[in-house]
Amino acid sequence: MMKTLTVGPLDVNCYIVWDRESRGAFVIDPGGDAGSIEDVVKKEGLDVRYIINTHGHFDHVGGDAELKKAFCSPLAIHASDAPMLSDAHEHGILYGVKTPRQPEADIFLEDGMELKAGGLILQVIHTPGHTKGGVCLLDRTNGLLFTGDTLFAGSIGRTDFEGGSFDELMGSLRDKILPLADGVKVFPGHGPSSTIGREKASNPFILDLKDRQGI
Repeated sequence: MMKTLTVGPLDVNCYIVWDRESRGAFVIDPGGDAGSIEDVVKKEGLDVRYIINTHGHFDHVGGDAELKKAFCSPLAIHASDAPMLSDAHEHGILYGVKTPRQPEADIFLEDGMELKAGGLILQVIHTPGHTKGGVCLLDRTNGLLFTGDTLFAGSIGRTDFEGGSFDELMGSLRDKILPLADGVKVFPGHGPSSTIGREKASNPFILDLKDRQGI
């Protein structure tokens, strides 16, 4: 089961994903509006096993502190992006966005790691490029991929921020995302959902990658 909330001043997609039987849940990218996220969790009677940041940019982590306090759940992020949590407040100010100070991570995500909530399993895929520690989260059983700011419908994440690399992002897409089945549904950090097959067929960045590397 899944609920999508668009949160914070930069319209981040926060995903609440749970196992129907156990009610064990993940909260992915709580970028803000923590009260609204908490309301859904309470209404559905969920047990939040993990709060997960796909990367460390301030707009994706703004609700971490409040939700960690509310749910007593561990906060997970890749080690390469963990230092960004302590900088979120200052980075938000630079963009005119009030961002609360955030706690340190409890768990460092690694490529191939599996996180479990009841019968629901998310596999971590390290996809550097937008940030050094960017990750995607794959639910193989249900064919769902949460891509953060690695891949959008018709676009990709920016690579002009500190720690970004266009070449790294293209490599992440080529080696780790495009090999997934066409029917896998893509749920990005901003904007509408898509599928791997649709992005292969129409995303200009991926089409250019395929042309240049003969994929």
